[in-house]
Amino acid sequence: MRIRVLILALSFSTLAFAQAQAPAQRGELGVRYWLSTGETKRSHNAQPVDPTLGNPTSVLLYENLDANAGELFGRQNFRGNWFLKGILGYGQVNRGSFDDEDFNLGQVKFSDTTSSVTQGRLAYGALDIGRDEWVLRQGRSRLGAFIGYSQWTESVDAYGATDHLGFIGGDVSRDVRVISNKVIWKSLRVGLAADLALGERSHLALDLALIPYSRLRDEDSHHLRDDLGPVPNIIIEGRGRGVQLGAELRHEIYRRTQLGVGFRYWYLEATEGTRKVPGVPGAAELPLVELYSVRTGVTVSLRRTW
Repeated sequence: MRIRVLILALSFSTLAFAQAQAPAQRGELGVRYWLSTGETKRSHNAQPVDPTLGNPTSVLLYENLDANAGELFGRQNFRGNWFLKGILGYGQVNRGSFDDEDFNLGQVKFSDTTSSVTQGRLAYGALDIGRDEWVLRQGRSRLGAFIGYSQWTESVDAYGATDHLGFIGGDVSRDVRVISNKVIWKSLRVGLAADLALGERSHLALDLALIPYSRLRDEDSHHLRDDLGPVPNIIIEGRGRGVQLGAELRHEIYRRTQLGVGFRYWYLEATEGTRKVPGVPGAAELPLVELYSVRTGVTVSLRRTW
């Protein structure tokens, strides 16, 4: 009987010691690689100045924008289950294509060209503050809500043009830069962040953010269009909404060092906006029909916790 009591006492003391030796995570710092593809599409309606044109009048699509980016990320937990987290990333767009289509009334296409995107840049960041509302398993599983700010910028250069309908008078050489585009989204984020223990060494991390409001600015530089004035010669400004979602499976490969593999999906779209030509005095501001940016891909991360 005494032996059983002793064994039971030792078991409880060992469990208490183990819990004391495994305090809740206070923070993390790491690096991440993001391999992704994306696209940006925009169109406008020029019927207010010429009723013989279609709606949409011009449709520009930057697609298959393959990119790689590196980022720093971190999180710090505070008393009262509050936390501060953020990411900062930069990369390059390696390749893609650009399609430019124009329409007359009845959506009869009168111009159609395709160019090659040979280079571009990708930059993004986010900073969130939140509070864990549910903390389980001695802090190894957490679920909390946050609010924050993010900025996402993409810029690309397109070269050459294949003239499918003969409207521009023939193909343009592939060594000629015909257009550059830069789109900037500045957004409010509201969402949920979770870190769920799947075992002694594995976790599932989720970052699910809604974008209820975003300010956008899209700049087109038509390098062969002197009639449009200095570049950037077409500017779209407006506001929009969207989502930024991420999931990552993490495994502890060494004490407090985790390797992660995940998936990320970002989508932002305009809800309203106007197209302007600043270099042409008296040019009418035209209503935006559509503008969205999407980027999706896989991530690999390495982090250190404390």
